Amino acid sequence: MNRLYHPRSFLSLLLTGFIFAALPLIVALISSIHILNGMVQQSAVAVYRSVARIDSCRKVSDLLLRQERSARLFAVLEEREHLEDVEVRHHEVVDLLRQFAGLNTDNELAPLIEELRVKEQRVVTALLESGGPLDTVAADQETVLNEHMTIGELLVVSTEHEDAEGQGAKKLRLEAIFDEYVGIGELVSKLELISNHLMAQEVEALKDRVRVNKTTLAWQVSGLIGFSVLLVVLFISLINNPVRQFDRVIERLGEGDFSTPIQISGPRDLENLGAKLDWLRKRLQVLDREKAKMLAHISHELKTPLSSIKEGAGLLKDRLIGPLNDNQVEVVGILDNNCRKLQKLIQDILDFNMAQVRELPMDLEQIQIDRLVEEVTEDHRNAMLARNIQLTMDLRSLLVTATPKQLKTAIDNLLGNAVKFTPDYGSISITMSEKGGYLQLVIEDTGPGISAEDRAQVFLPFYQGTQKSRSAVKGSGLGLAVSKEYIESCGGTLRLLPSLQGARFEVSLPCV
Repeated sequence: MNRLYHPRSFLSLLLTGFIFAALPLIVALISSIHILNGMVQQSAVAVYRSVARIDSCRKVSDLLLRQERSARLFAVLEEREHLEDVEVRHHEVVDLLRQFAGLNTDNELAPLIEELRVKEQRVVTALLESGGPLDTVAADQETVLNEHMTIGELLVVSTEHEDAEGQGAKKLRLEAIFDEYVGIGELVSKLELISNHLMAQEVEALKDRVRVNKTTLAWQVSGLIGFSVLLVVLFISLINNPVRQFDRVIERLGEGDFSTPIQISGPRDLENLGAKLDWLRKRLQVLDREKAKMLAHISHELKTPLSSIKEGAGLLKDRLIGPLNDNQVEVVGILDNNCRKLQKLIQDILDFNMAQVRELPMDLEQIQIDRLVEEVTEDHRNAMLARNIQLTMDLRSLLVTATPKQLKTAIDNLLGNAVKFTPDYGSISITMSEKGGYLQLVIEDTGPGISAEDRAQVFLPFYQGTQKSRSAVKGSGLGLAVSKEYIESCGGTLRLLPSLQGARFEVSLPCV
């Protein structure tokens, strides 16, 4: 994705993500509008066709009734205006049937319309052929006969004016013609019935279409929304990727890792920011080296005169250059004590400085941890014997991979703290176990312990707790910080465990 699309800025990436995420939703909206428009148009056409079909049936029925009435009036009155009215209604019926046929593409209606047209044409043709020169109707007949009289009344009146011989045959012929109107009426009724049936079918078809469109729309919208969600997730990943890179880079810088180059992949403005961070890393790397050199130089320069002072104090203390009075012995003791204190402080500073320098090669070896612990305890045995401190050990023969000098310094600092804070006739315990492929080394004493306010800061450099040690040499506050740095550099952890009495530290290292 980054190769296909490389945004110029973080803002352009955000805008592109918004556009791509909104595009499927816009497509879903347009598709929904298109489907709804199709349904509305189909519904309108169906309603128009049904209404036009029913209206045409009604008009055809009405015209045929009027045509039949005019025909019967002609049969009774034998006036040409009624015959002309029949012809006018005939043309209207023909036009209406033509329109009716245009509204219907159904195979069931077309034959009925054609049959109705043929029958109506035959009836009208027969009526027109039966018409001829007619006698003038008396004026009193015109006042009696009118449109509001029934066919039976018309026939009663007509019989009074007909000639028995000439009118009989004509009457039979007209009655045969009028019988055709019965069949025509049945055809019209059948047309109305089929039209109503077709309207019901169109309503059902419209319902089916609505259901199909509803399902189609639901699938389309669901699919497009799902696709939109995938695009959102994709662009969130693209946006979050450089943010995660910055998070890891800043975390490395905070941990003091200045050797790993910084390279951010993403929008160009974030890549430029990554380049500036890499420049900052290089500057911090140079400053860290200079700091290490300066501390090493200062410590070395301090150790040389300190060694001379300590040697001189030792000569005076051993009275190798002559006897000393009591005041001189006290001064020499103070001088020797402060020399040892200053030497310990300088050594702690050197150790802490070495622990902070991460670019030095790690001299890792497989170490028999029980033997290393025994060596450390031997260094503190005299101090423990002098104060009657009881040491109990439960060691196991386990191998770990670490730098021997650093691991020994870390354990020595932990045991030294335990000795300093354990009261006379107290006890110190060292236990070892293996759990999940890790060595668990616990050093516990019976001293005053670590207060709640000191627990969160006990591993900070130069921090000294509120509890007073029983050692003549005051600590520098770097021992636990150095131990934590050394153990973590070997891939392990150093933790302060809760304890009812005294302090309890746990060293965890991966076993071989």
